[in-house]
Amino acid sequence: MRALLLLLALLAAPLALAQEPALDDRGWPVGDDPEAVADAAVLAWLEREPVAISELMAMPPEEVCRQLPETLQAPPPPPGTRVVVEDRRPLAGAEADDDRRAYTYAAVRPGDVLDVVQVDLTRGDEGWRVERVAFRTSGELTGVRAWLQTPAASVAFVALTLLVLAGLARPSPLRRGLAMGLATARRHRTTVGLTMGLLYVTFALGAAAGASLPPECDAAVLAVVEGAIDQLGAAQAYGSGEVARAAVVTFYQNFVVVTFSVHFFLTLLLGAPSYLLAVPQFFLLGVPFGLVGGASWLSLVPMILLVVVELTAYFLVISGGGIVLGTVFRRGFGAYPSAARQAASLLVPAGLLLLAGAWYEAVLLVLLGL
Repeated sequence: MRALLLLLALLAAPLALAQEPALDDRGWPVGDDPEAVADAAVLAWLEREPVAISELMAMPPEEVCRQLPETLQAPPPPPGTRVVVEDRRPLAGAEADDDRRAYTYAAVRPGDVLDVVQVDLTRGDEGWRVERVAFRTSGELTGVRAWLQTPAASVAFVALTLLVLAGLARPSPLRRGLAMGLATARRHRTTVGLTMGLLYVTFALGAAAGASLPPECDAAVLAVVEGAIDQLGAAQAYGSGEVARAAVVTFYQNFVVVTFSVHFFLTLLLGAPSYLLAVPQFFLLGVPFGLVGGASWLSLVPMILLVVVELTAYFLVISGGGIVLGTVFRRGFGAYPSAARQAASLLVPAGLLLLAGAWYEAVLLVLLGL
């Protein structure tokens, strides 16, 4: 009997080893059984530790760029995270694509916070590979961003656009506001011109830096951009094929979040904080544009026009910070209310530019597929 059990154990050992997924060049499991790969991916994810900033700074750029996509797609979990690997469930609808699978697992974050971990797999030449491991909540849209994906938001945005067009077609408060904003820009043309020049040069330097990055960094930069797009809900909007839905999400992000909620309020703080944020912000925004050097200039003209429209709107509002700072410096704090009103008037031309830019961008990407 002992000899028979030993023989069975020896025969079963190779089979057990064969069921254990191998590792790909990234250190993630890969194999022919998607469920086994997903389970192994969760266990490997739980063992991952964040890379310290000091370690990243000591690495060569090529190594940093190699690790960055993995860090973004599967960020290490907080210490103490628990996952019930036995509670694997296929994501509904994921089986519709023969080359993609997704599984979810019950999880508990530190502090006994319930969550769900999702593993996304793709099938390649080596078998099933890990594409992403992360908490489900990290990719879910909530609040206003979730509402922007609804048909009601699209209808409201179309109605807003029609009201704006009607307001521009005849004498109206909107036309008076636009006239005030343009008058402010003319009155402070030096401040506006210097701000535009500074930030356009900053953006160009970012594009030049992107063009000089080693080829290994292309995927890393694109991973950063795609991750940001996913968090904003733009990927879902543009993937829907609906122009109005894409336009409303774009306008909300560009005008409500970036222009109004960030840069305009920073201009009211005597302007300097807006410039301190804008310089690194637009340098980094320029980096991805340095990666399109292989395309012809003619094919880039529509996208360049879009970039000019949107950047001009941003820079116009940021120049309001220079107006506030210069006015207070010359005339004292008693002139602050007047300077703030002038800075606020620049929101009207900037908002109209971004409204047009949102529709233009949606048409370019959704209808024309550029």
